[in-house]
Amino acid sequence: MSVPRSRAARVAPAALVSGALLSVSALSYVVTVLAARVLTPASYGELAALLGVLLVGIVPATGLQTATALRLGGRPPARAAHEVPRLHATALATALAAGLTGLVVLAPVVALLRLPDATAAAWMVAVLVPHTLAGAYDGVLQGTGRHGRLAAVVVAFGSLKTLGALAGLLLGRTPSAALAGMAAGCAAGAAVSWLCAGRPGVSRGLREPARAAVRAAGALLGLVLLVNLDVLLARHHLPADLAGEYAVGAVFAKVAYWLPQGVGVVVLPRLADAAARRRELPRALAVVGGSGALLTVATAALGPAALPLVGGDAYGSALGGWAWVFTACGALFALAQLLLYSGIAAADRVAAAAVWVAVALECVGVEALAATGRLSVLSAVGTAAGAGLLLVSVGLLRMRAAAPDPEADAAVAATAVSGGPVAVPAPPAPRPR
Repeated sequence: MSVPRSRAARVAPAALVSGALLSVSALSYVVTVLAARVLTPASYGELAALLGVLLVGIVPATGLQTATALRLGGRPPARAAHEVPRLHATALATALAAGLTGLVVLAPVVALLRLPDATAAAWMVAVLVPHTLAGAYDGVLQGTGRHGRLAAVVVAFGSLKTLGALAGLLLGRTPSAALAGMAAGCAAGAAVSWLCAGRPGVSRGLREPARAAVRAAGALLGLVLLVNLDVLLARHHLPADLAGEYAVGAVFAKVAYWLPQGVGVVVLPRLADAAARRRELPRALAVVGGSGALLTVATAALGPAALPLVGGDAYGSALGGWAWVFTACGALFALAQLLLYSGIAAADRVAAAAVWVAVALECVGVEALAATGRLSVLSAVGTAAGAGLLLVSVGLLRMRAAAPDPEADAAVAATAVSGGPVAVPAPPAPRPR
């Protein structure tokens, strides 16, 4: 009976955190839908593009969370408590670096996205600092096994972030006002996270934790870029009204991408072991793929009414009944993410390299379409879906080609007999925001 209890002890915390992530993701769509109705199509396209840049900018937060959880995981409480101040100091330095880097790239971002001024982009930079700190506090809670408190912090931060954005949007009715409110909400959320993490102090010795955070962030940056690249490219190449329509269509892609996130959170710890990975990954892919297929069929059934349902009557004229392509694209990205997590767990460098190849190919494809005058809302999302399909295909081929690991199988068998743990290094599930 001890084995079932052990399995339940592993699954229940992951399920709790997964529920928190899904709740926060649902809250973010409230902002998206309201912004699409409050702002003009051109202004909504501006906000959506900046939020896409923000998702790239908070990759250091995910890297910090991953590195912090890895460093604290499995350590005795006294040893973990000794490490937390160093990790907190690393988080403060990383947050400062993220803010300064944001200021440096402010002008290029304004030019790339053809923004009317730098105000909204400056508020986006203000969001980065507390967001980065919150990632480290999440890693402290995750690494020390306080999953219930981690779930509460995830919900608290996401709620304050959303409420701030909604308040700014309703009061100012501009992208700048929405991001200013979001920055205030994130600052409050970071303060709550710091309190819940035990109000950690600071100490010296940042080099090793900083290197670990950089390595973790580097493995995740390519996927974040791929998932959000299409909105940025659409904003850059398409006219403002079509970029706004693309941004509304991307809501369907994000729903299909985020809805099955809980599967990855629950399954990822099992993927660290080769035998469990061969057993669990196909099941997880089936669940994620089935979810994406159902959402794609549902979107196709809505036909031309899909985009107006989310953004209002101002949207849908260019895309017509093809909104389901966005949903299929998001489903492919969800499968690609799960396969990438498997590659990370297996220390497969090809998996990370494949993501960057997909990013490059999507950029080349969109640029070629724009240069030949064939770029449209549909061709842009079709290119993104093609990049996702390529990445999924590579991941499936790597999964099929992976040779069985007799040593890992023997370790699993020994653990089942002895009841002791197997020390298999694996990254925790990065927390998407």
